[in-house]
Amino acid sequence: MLKQHRIKIVVGLFITVGLLAWVLRDVSAAAVLAEVRDADPVLLAAMVAAATATFLVRAFRWHVLLLPGFPDSHLRSRFAAVCIGFMANNLLPARLGEFARAYSFSRVEPIGVPRSLASIVVERVFDAVVLGSFFVLAISYGGFPAGRTALMRSAGAAAGLTIAVGLAVLWTMARWPKRTLTLVEHTVGRLLSPVLTDRVIGIIASFLEGLGALHHPLIFVRALAWSVAVWLTGGLSIWLGLLAFGITEPGFAGAMFVQSVIGFGVAIPSSPGFFGPLEAAARLSLGAYGVDSVRIVSFATGYHILTFIPVTVLGLWYLHRLGIRWSEVEHAEELVEDAVGGSEAS
Repeated sequence: MLKQHRIKIVVGLFITVGLLAWVLRDVSAAAVLAEVRDADPVLLAAMVAAATATFLVRAFRWHVLLLPGFPDSHLRSRFAAVCIGFMANNLLPARLGEFARAYSFSRVEPIGVPRSLASIVVERVFDAVVLGSFFVLAISYGGFPAGRTALMRSAGAAAGLTIAVGLAVLWTMARWPKRTLTLVEHTVGRLLSPVLTDRVIGIIASFLEGLGALHHPLIFVRALAWSVAVWLTGGLSIWLGLLAFGITEPGFAGAMFVQSVIGFGVAIPSSPGFFGPLEAAARLSLGAYGVDSVRIVSFATGYHILTFIPVTVLGLWYLHRLGIRWSEVEHAEELVEDAVGGSEAS
């Protein structure tokens, strides 16, 4: 495990350095600082407020995803866990935020870690579906630069197909959990010992309990609507940030496109805080609108740093308030694995 983390850290740092070198290859630091100083402070404040609000909207959506198995969770607990998770992604390598979020939520609410983690996996599926949809809608909008549409549509079609297949697999697992377990047992049983097979079956059974939102039509629609709200709020934040730096070419539809590219871009390995992928995604997406590199880097720098601070501070504050030690966050992945193993054993 330790070796795997070290490999992820090294790969992430390599990618971060490479992407930042590409982003900054023809940009003057003095010019970027001048652009940042000239940015509209009121719009920047609105940008930060909208970006921070997305975490609250995520907490409301999480309630919907938890309804099938845990309908009585508290908003404060969900919001605290969301902030802790994003804070961990900002400060720690190897994307430990999802594990930290699942673990911290189970610390303050009577819910098992596997179910908590499974609901987060489903959340990520909804995120991918909505982001992919906004991506396709943005490049289909009349204001998208000519000559770029064919390539982007191909990319959107590939992303959409991957998302659809993943969603179909998860929905099938949630719709027919017993058949899924039987299939896994027959398959895994041929490869592993009976003890390990039982452990795998127990883990998957616990995981399937958290997928309830996928086969309850009303819950599915509500979760999808909240997911749209999450990313519309995020798109509003990016649009306000673009306006703060005088970038008007993309408009709101363009801001949604930029958000989609950034959303998928930060999924690649990188250093803590997604430095490198976010800036590269911003340059790639805004470059399609002919925005000059200095303004792109200025926007990306201002947006990244200013939206990085609030959720990081909130996450650290909630750690203190909830009595969760920093060492628990650092070892969240191992703690989650132990919790899953313990729930299976019991």
